[in-house]
This record gives sequence, structure tokens and C-alpha cells, in this order.
Amino acid sequence: MYTEKEVREMLDNYKFYQNMVEADIYDSDSTSVAQYGIEATLPKAKGTTGDKVLVKVINRNKQWRRKIKMIEKMQFIDEHEEYVTDEVNYHILQMMKRGMKHKTIMDIACINSRSNFYGRVNEIVNVYMDVQQGNYS
Repeated sequence: MYTEKEVREMLDNYKFYQNMVEADIYDSDSTSVAQYGIEATLPKAKGTTGDKVLVKVINRNKQWRRKIKMIEKMQFIDEHEEYVTDEVNYHILQMMKRGMKHKTIMDIACINSRSNFYGRVNEIVNVYMDVQQGNYS
């Protein structure tokens, strides 16, 4: 179950999550470090795992778990967006998911005050909080 702060962060970071999942930036990492000059002749550090395959597997497992968390957050937002019934709030949600800046959303939606905009964002967050508490069926 997510807190209000986490739901708001998920809305603001939705596009970031989407980009990270699509990019697969962690698949092209390397465990080796090139050493040149005198560093190449010095003794290697002790106390670290020398098995590069094991290190790679452990790192990929950590990265995979983080990727799964991002996907779960995106699924939560997507699966319950139908409960945002107010037309303007629904479109604000869609623009937030696309990563648009709050000022741009306010201009497009003809919202003149920040308090009105953030009030609408709070309404969206409250819908997601209600969904978690089972207030929608």
C-alpha cells in the first residue's frame, strides 16, 4: 500500500519510470576496469569478489528488482486511472503521465491558479488512496 506522498511521486515520475524500463540501460554495463601505466603492475585489492560472473549476476538481480518495482508502480497508476471520473482531472493525469511540466498542463487546461491545479492533483491522489482502501469496486 502506498502513501499519499508515494502516489504523488509516482504521478510525477511516471515518465521517468517508463523511460528507464524501455531503455534497458543496465544491460550494457561492464565489471572490468581498464588499468594503464603503473596501476596495471600494482597488486589487486583484497577482500572483494573476484568472480566477475557472480558480481554481474548479483548486480543484474538488484537492477531487475528495481525495474520490477518501477513496473509495479506504473501498473498501479494505469490499472486504476479509470476511477478518476472528473474529465479535467483525467486529462491532467494523462498529461502528468506524459511528463509534461505542471506550468504547461496549467496552460493547456486553462487553470489560472496553482492552488486550483494542486487541488486537482490532490483529488487525483485521493482517488488512488481510496482505491487502495477498497472504496471502489
